[in-house]
Amino acid sequence: MRIAIPVTGETVSSPLGNAEAFHFYEDDHGKIVREFLEPMGESGIDAAIDLLERYGIDALICGAVDDAERTAVGMAGIMLFPGYSGRADVAALRFLSGSVVSDPNNHCNACGFKGACSLKDKGSCGGN
Repeated sequence: MRIAIPVTGETVSSPLGNAEAFHFYEDDHGKIVREFLEPMGESGIDAAIDLLERYGIDALICGAVDDAERTAVGMAGIMLFPGYSGRADVAALRFLSGSVVSDPNNHCNACGFKGACSLKDKGSCGGN
């Protein structure tokens, strides 16, 4: 699985189009086997989505997102896990350990990933 996290410095960023870079992680059976930082060449949601699609991202962990960002991420076929704050490395490890999970009652994502949008310890979508 390929995971992306928008960052400013080492911290999870939002909105997506204003991130300095994306931190990419690849896992193999729950362990990170590759990670790298890719700077945003341009700002804006379209540039962010282009970058995510170029690297074949499966899941996006991020801070708060608006409806336009949710729709763009969904249209790209990427599972969305918004509402996270803190260090990107910690977010990736928590995701791989199962601490970042979907919420079956979450219907905030227009793309059809209706459960892929919350943190277990927050109990609901951080974007609401």
